[in-house]
Amino acid sequence: MVWLHGDSLSDQDPAALRYPGADRVFVFDRLFLKQAQLSFKRLFFLYECAAEAVQEIRLGEIVEELQEAIRQRGAERLAVTESVSPRWKEVVAELKKKIEVEVVPAAGMVDVPDGFEAKRFTPFWKKFGREWEG
Repeated sequence: MVWLHGDSLSDQDPAALRYPGADRVFVFDRLFLKQAQLSFKRLFFLYECAAEAVQEIRLGEIVEELQEAIRQRGAERLAVTESVSPRWKEVVAELKKKIEVEVVPAAGMVDVPDGFEAKRFTPFWKKFGREWEG
């Protein structure tokens, strides 16, 4: 099964692309929703994105909801695309205590060589913009 989260909510998600036949699930995180106080427009946008990319949308505590979705499907493991979000890291750490989790690397927009430091946008765009557009 593939978990699509708010940082990677697309049918082009790297974990979804790695496992094209796997069911994809999105969970509206009740704790995050309570803290973030998102506008209706933002919530509806997330819902529309999820509706296009997943087979199931759930609401609740992420770890519990994903465990239940895996149990219902008889899945053996969960694949998820990496994120820099502290909440994502907490959830994945908790999930790994309970189920097998494969973290799929996020796709970068361009290959930036080690040591390149973009201090301003224009020099960065001159160097990498053509690669991204092409």
